[in-house]
Amino acid sequence: MTNKPYRKNVGMVVFNSLGKVIVGERIQFPGSWQFPQGGIDEDEDYLEAAKRELYEELGIKKVVYVTEYPDWIPYDFPNSLGLNSHLQKFRGQLQRWILFYWDGELEECDLVHHEQEFLTIRHMEIEDTIQAVIDFKRPVYEKFVPLFKSAIQNYIAENAKTK
Repeated sequence: MTNKPYRKNVGMVVFNSLGKVIVGERIQFPGSWQFPQGGIDEDEDYLEAAKRELYEELGIKKVVYVTEYPDWIPYDFPNSLGLNSHLQKFRGQLQRWILFYWDGELEECDLVHHEQEFLTIRHMEIEDTIQAVIDFKRPVYEKFVPLFKSAIQNYIAENAKTK
C-alpha cells in the first residue's frame, strides 16, 4: 500500500455571513458530514479545480476566495474503504484546502446536476465539523479548521465595517 502515490485533491470550505459552513452528508457514508472535495485534473491549477469541484458538487459558481491552508495535507485510505477502481491505484489523497465566502441559500445549491456525491447539505459551525466527519479524515480537519475559523471571524468582522 505504501508504495502507491497520493492522489492530488482539493477541499473547499464555504461559509456565509453568519460564519456557518456548508457540509454535505456523503452518499457512501450516511451520518458523516464533510466539506466538498475532489480530484485535481492533470495540468489543472488547484484553485481552478476547487471552483470546478464546487460547481460539480454543489452547483455554486460565484464564490469569493478568502484564504487557503498553507500546506498540502495527506491522508491514507483505510483498507476497509472499498475504493472504486480509479482510486485503488492510490495510497490516499494529498489535499489543498481553500476557504471561500458565499452568502447564497442552501436551496440554490444543485446536488444532482453532475455526479451526485451528497445525500443532503446543511450549515454547521466550523468547529463542529471535526467530530462530524468520518474518523479517517478527522486528523486533516484538525489541521485546517482552527486557521479557517479565525479567517472566517476576521472576514466577517472586516466586511461588517465596510457595510
